[in-house]
Amino acid sequence: MTQDASKKGSYYQSNRPKSRATMIIQAEQPSHHYLTISQPAHSWVSGQFARAWGNNIFSEFQPFEQVCYAAEQHDVGFLEWENAPTLNQATGLPHTFEDLSEQVHFEIWRTGIFQLCTVCPYASLIVSLHFCNLCERFHRPFADDDQSRSGAFLKEQRKYQETVRTSLRSDPLLKKALENDVLAYHRDLIAAWDYLSLELCRNRSDHFKVPHVPVCNNDYAEIRVLKVDGLTNVWAVDPWPFKDQTVTAVCEAKEIRGRFDNADAMHAELQCARRFTLQFQFQRRSREL
Repeated sequence: MTQDASKKGSYYQSNRPKSRATMIIQAEQPSHHYLTISQPAHSWVSGQFARAWGNNIFSEFQPFEQVCYAAEQHDVGFLEWENAPTLNQATGLPHTFEDLSEQVHFEIWRTGIFQLCTVCPYASLIVSLHFCNLCERFHRPFADDDQSRSGAFLKEQRKYQETVRTSLRSDPLLKKALENDVLAYHRDLIAAWDYLSLELCRNRSDHFKVPHVPVCNNDYAEIRVLKVDGLTNVWAVDPWPFKDQTVTAVCEAKEIRGRFDNADAMHAELQCARRFTLQFQFQRRSREL
């Protein structure tokens, strides 16, 4: 991700497929500098939300560690491309993840799903369900169209999901977690944490809403998020979804100075770029706000 360095709550990301790399990039600062945040760093923030999640309104989840790992690592497929982002000639900045072609998106998603399976098959299953949901929402596959890239991705992943579910059914600790409604609940949690983290990292607005967040009794809520202090990057959240009264999440970022005419200059800048620890602080939204 890339973010304007003067706005310490903003982000952009950089990721690279075989053909091109990408970043999330925030708006330009008055200094003409930008902050860049990687996709895996953004998913790290998602994992921090997962570990802080749950109260009498927003249900907790089990298996805890597997779901937290899925949230934290859901964008691990981007990691290879972070080392060599490609230059967007139109902007003079690294490509953002929004510039990715459909084919590259699917390549990166597949990579992450299969990498996770080696470590935690249940996390891989949840991430596969999450990416299939994104595919259906944003890549608009035609019904029964297995020939399109999106249709082929969905067909492949649904087969993979059934294979993983079958392999995990003998694990007594995961029996309940493999039920359809529990899998859907975990998938929707990943989506909510992903969106919340992404909007914070982009820093495009001082207020936004996170839709379709699962709560108790198989219901859903909309979370409203408002920046209350730009200097210290404090955000008010309503309704409050976390266990503790306040929550802090951190993320790594780099500052790049200006735009570039060629990829070599951009890579050289990224190699020596100043790094930051970005901090997001969350509090309950008061009635006055």
